[in-house]
Amino acid sequence: MAIHCDPAVTETVAPGSAKPSRLNVKVVFMGEIQGWAGRRELELELPPESTVHALAQRLLSLCGSGFAQHALTKEGAFQPHVAVFVNGVQIGRLDGTKTVLTEGQVKLMLLPMYEGG
Repeated sequence: MAIHCDPAVTETVAPGSAKPSRLNVKVVFMGEIQGWAGRRELELELPPESTVHALAQRLLSLCGSGFAQHALTKEGAFQPHVAVFVNGVQIGRLDGTKTVLTEGQVKLMLLPMYEGG
């Protein structure tokens, strides 16, 4: 049974505002993670200066328990077998789940990782 994420609601920036009041994030689910999330992509908004951990929590609420069971730990972080890339850089090279997402557009890719051969 596929679990489907709810689409995000888009907000507009107030006229004359210097900074966006929200952070636009495009999440791309690769491989079997698409089945867990019920879709290939999801666009959502977060408060500015949100972390990867906050994004994981938001994905839990949007994609449900099936996604959480396979992709997240009990603490709400991504499982070790889920590679997370922010704008093309793996979060292990950044600050892990504490990585702060910058203003504007952020592209996050979730990719399943497997060992063996």
